Amino acid sequence: MRTMPTPPWALLLAGGEGRRLRSLTRQISGDARPKQFCPIFDGETLLDRTRRRADLLSRMDHQVVVVTRAHAPYYAALACDLAPARLVEQPQNAGTAPGILYPLLRMRELAGNVPVVVYPSDHYVSDEGAFVGSVSHAVNLVRQRSGRSTSEPASAR
Repeated sequence: MRTMPTPPWALLLAGGEGRRLRSLTRQISGDARPKQFCPIFDGETLLDRTRRRADLLSRMDHQVVVVTRAHAPYYAALACDLAPARLVEQPQNAGTAPGILYPLLRMRELAGNVPVVVYPSDHYVSDEGAFVGSVSHAVNLVRQRSGRSTSEPASAR
């Protein structure tokens, strides 16, 4: 009997400052919030759209979002939406590498050695179907090369 592989985990990066588009986001939202928290598309933020995109490939409880504590007013509701231990708050924005490394360590604690898709939450994607298809293909290649068809924690093997 063939088993279906477990969906990959998703790491959503939402800790950036959004300085380059600050004048635009200030016009839209009336404050200095980073672009990932700005309702740019019909009242939907870039982070909301990224979460929906991640839902197409990963289970909701397999998604971790990294944010910066100074942006707490903009992501407060997110803490209620996510599964426990899935919101990673950085004390301050330390750049992309730390924003990826610490959440990856948390994911390893939660799930073991699993495929992870990293999603910047401040990007616009015009064709989500094509995007998710490409990401899915990449995840399958990772699984083939690692010799694993499932993503069970290493401790279970």
